[in-house]
Amino acid sequence: MNRREFLKLGSVAAALPVVQSFGAEAGGLPPWAVTDVHSHLLEIAPKPDFSNSRYHVLFAQAAADRAGCDFLVDGGDHDYDNGRPSPEDALKRMAVTRHVYEGYAAKPVLFCLGNHDHGSYPADKKSPRPISSALFGDTFNGLAEKHGFKLVFGENKSWGYYDVPGKKFRAIFCNTSDDGYYGFSVSQLDFIKKALETMPEGWTAAAFGHYCVFSEIGHWKNPNMTLFSCKRRKEFMDVLESFVQKRPNALAGYFCGDSHFDNEMELRGVNWTIFQGYGGVGRANKPWGARTVPFSRANNMLFDIVAVKPSVGEFKIFRVGAGGPACDRLCVFHNRF
Repeated sequence: MNRREFLKLGSVAAALPVVQSFGAEAGGLPPWAVTDVHSHLLEIAPKPDFSNSRYHVLFAQAAADRAGCDFLVDGGDHDYDNGRPSPEDALKRMAVTRHVYEGYAAKPVLFCLGNHDHGSYPADKKSPRPISSALFGDTFNGLAEKHGFKLVFGENKSWGYYDVPGKKFRAIFCNTSDDGYYGFSVSQLDFIKKALETMPEGWTAAAFGHYCVFSEIGHWKNPNMTLFSCKRRKEFMDVLESFVQKRPNALAGYFCGDSHFDNEMELRGVNWTIFQGYGGVGRANKPWGARTVPFSRANNMLFDIVAVKPSVGEFKIFRVGAGGPACDRLCVFHNRF
C-alpha cells in the first residue's frame, strides 16, 4: 500500500466484503492486530513522516473502524531503544506513542508490552528499565478504561482481558516481559489460568502477547537467541494446553509478534500464530515454515485483521498492505486429541 492508498484505505475497502462475510455470523468478529512497528523517534514531526511507523497506527485505527473490528491489539515493540536505553529517551518515546492513541476512543485497544517497550537494552544486563509493567499498563491499557471500556486487569494493567459485548468472546492480553527481559510472573500465570477457567460455557477465547512462547517456531536460527529464553514459558504453554483438553474448541489460540516473520503451528490442541510486523529476518535465520515480506515503511504498511468464527472453529488472518491476499491465512481450532 503506497502513501496515496494509505489515505484512501483502498485495499481495506476492497477486502471488506471478504472480511465481513467471514465474520458475519453471530459470534464472528474481527480484531485488528498491530505489532513491532519499532519506532525510535522521540517526537512527531509537524508534517507526516511515513518513515516514522507510529503514523501507520493512525491508519490502522481508521481501517479498523471501517472494517467493523471489535477491538484492536497492539502487540508491542511500538517503541525501540535504538541502542540508547536512557530513562529520559524511554519516557519520551512512550509519550509519543501514547499521543497517537489517546485521541482514539472508537474501539478498545489492548496493549501487550514488548521487550523493547520497557526501555532497557538487551545486550546489557545492567541497563536501566525505566518503564515498569505497572507504568506501561497505566499509560496504555489505562486509556481503554478512561474511554469507558470495561477491562479486567491483573495485579497491574499490563495484563488482563476484555469481554466483547454481545459476542461471547474473551480477549486475553499478556505481558511476556513481566518477569525478566522475557518471562511470566507466577501471579500473571495464575490470572490467565483463572481467566480461562471462569469463562462462561459456550464462549471462545484468544490470547495475545508479544513473545512467541512456542520458541521452536518463533526463535531465529541464531546461537545468540539463547539469550532470549522466556522464563516460565513451559508453564504458560501448559496453562493453554490444559484448558483445551478440558474445553475443546473454546480457545482460538495464542497470537504474537516479536519474531519478525509469519509462522504458525498447532501443538497439542493450541494454535500458535506469529505476525511478521515491521521487521524482517534473513533466510539463514528463519526456522522451518517462517515467511517474510520485504517492504519499506516509508512507502508501505503491513497489518493484519484476525476474524474468528467460533461456530465452525476457524479463524482467518487477512493481510492489509505489503504482501496482500497472498499472505492471508486460514486456521482451524477444532482441537483434536
